[in-house]
Amino acid sequence: MTAAAKEIHDVVDVSKSIYGTSFTVEWLLDSLRKNDKIYQKLHGDKAVKEVTAFDVSGGKGFVSRVLRCTVKFVDSTSEKDVYHTILKIPSMECMKEAKEKCDFDIDNYEKANNKNTYIILAEFHKLECDFYNNITKILDVPCPKVFKTRELILKKEEGVIHMEDLTLRGKVLMFFENINLTQVKCVIRHLAHMHKNILSINPEIWHGKYLNAQEASADFAQLLAPMEPTFLKKSKRE
Repeated sequence: MTAAAKEIHDVVDVSKSIYGTSFTVEWLLDSLRKNDKIYQKLHGDKAVKEVTAFDVSGGKGFVSRVLRCTVKFVDSTSEKDVYHTILKIPSMECMKEAKEKCDFDIDNYEKANNKNTYIILAEFHKLECDFYNNITKILDVPCPKVFKTRELILKKEEGVIHMEDLTLRGKVLMFFENINLTQVKCVIRHLAHMHKNILSINPEIWHGKYLNAQEASADFAQLLAPMEPTFLKKSKRE
């Protein structure tokens, strides 16, 4: 932790695991104090008394667990005087749930296609880390603020993306929700600006460096394809 952070006498157990993961309270506070400018401005000198986490993955993370962490301070003046932040951790839990609902045997798929779904998961997570660490600086379009990333190393180290909480600034659209024409035009403008920036910069910055992402996407599409008939049957939308 930074010298400034060491002077803060937290009363929380900083060695405590966050929601059973390999990430500790100390890891989270260190990332916030070093990388999150809003946290630095609002709470940078405050001692922390408690950190809690809640799994909000439903509808917000596909091959990941999304943990909404709440930081409470020694001198908090009310229940609202807290800070929220997000840990996005790659996980196959949703795929296991989909397998059970769609009667799909992932193990047999892996044997038949000589592919390990966890390797695909690691490749997807690396793609996401690369995007936030390298590409977002070029695009200049609205993106979540990411404070720290760690790649997934199978059987050795959990991966994570530590990012801002978008609860109040963003929304995941449900299946039957729509966006209006003004919102569509806004998205199109951002997409055009994004592509203009990519095409205008030196191609050596990105060209040929992210080809594995295409292969990972193709592998994942093959993984999902056998689930579609059962999904359509159960959804009664055939």
